[in-house]
Amino acid sequence: MARKRFNRFSNGLLIFLIIISVAAIIYMLQVKEEQPVIKEKEKETKQIEPQKSITPPALKAKSAKERTSASIPIEKKEKKKIVVSKIEKIPLPLRQVAIIIDDIGYDLVPVKELLKVNADITYSVLPFLIHSREAAEMLHKANKEILLHLPMEPVSYPREKPGSGALFTDMNNEELIFQLEKDIEAVPYIVGINNHMGSKFMKDKEKLTLIFSKLKKKNLFFIDSRTAANSEAFAAAQKVGLQVAARKIFLDNNRDYNEIYNNLINITNNNGDVSPLIVIGHPHPETIRAIKDAARVFREKGILIVPVSQVIKAKAAQGSS
Repeated sequence: MARKRFNRFSNGLLIFLIIISVAAIIYMLQVKEEQPVIKEKEKETKQIEPQKSITPPALKAKSAKERTSASIPIEKKEKKKIVVSKIEKIPLPLRQVAIIIDDIGYDLVPVKELLKVNADITYSVLPFLIHSREAAEMLHKANKEILLHLPMEPVSYPREKPGSGALFTDMNNEELIFQLEKDIEAVPYIVGINNHMGSKFMKDKEKLTLIFSKLKKKNLFFIDSRTAANSEAFAAAQKVGLQVAARKIFLDNNRDYNEIYNNLINITNNNGDVSPLIVIGHPHPETIRAIKDAARVFREKGILIVPVSQVIKAKAAQGSS
């Protein structure tokens, strides 16, 4: 009885092992059949993917060229828009104007007020005044252009006195050069000179030629304040080759704000005249206020307030004085 049970168990186990073996053989055969399919699929994938990424060189060059040429007009168009925008907002300079303020050195208060004005004003400093050197130092630190306001003999002398350091027509050559050297030394950082009074001295061509010859050697220019209608400044300057220019407008013959302001605003009504010009004023409160107000209008109209040396250079470039 026990033996029959053992034989039955053995037969069942054998059948079970046979079934498992057959199943394993079938599974292995299926795996071997699927592997070529997978490899074939991988091969097909490898063949397909490069075909998508490869572009013929001619087409690649063409497409790159098309992309480049397509992008250039856009960039140019954008730059052009920026330039037009700037031109629309900032008017082109129509005229250069130099504003010279004479008689600096008496008081530092107006100098400080003038330095608050948003404009490249030129300052002409008298020699030997209580604040002459101090004012020059202050202006130099503010990067402003400085002239020596050189006192000269007026027709009305001695009723009107030109002040310390003046040049007179009765001085000999040595005295004139000595005094000129002292005046130049008294005001540091100067780039040029304009005359204070001088309605008599400016008519003496011989004396002016002597003075201008010295200025030429010192690389200084001269601005004729036009206190004499028949001034010999241009004739003397031409003789020695000195750079010279002349004042066109006096701003403040009368200390009236409205009149001074109108004198400045009239410059904007140039009627087509764009030549550089020089105007002269004095450190009066009315003048300072008028310049401050007119400077805003000048900017709107495209008129530049420039150091007087820039006007000298512009006139030299035009071939005129």
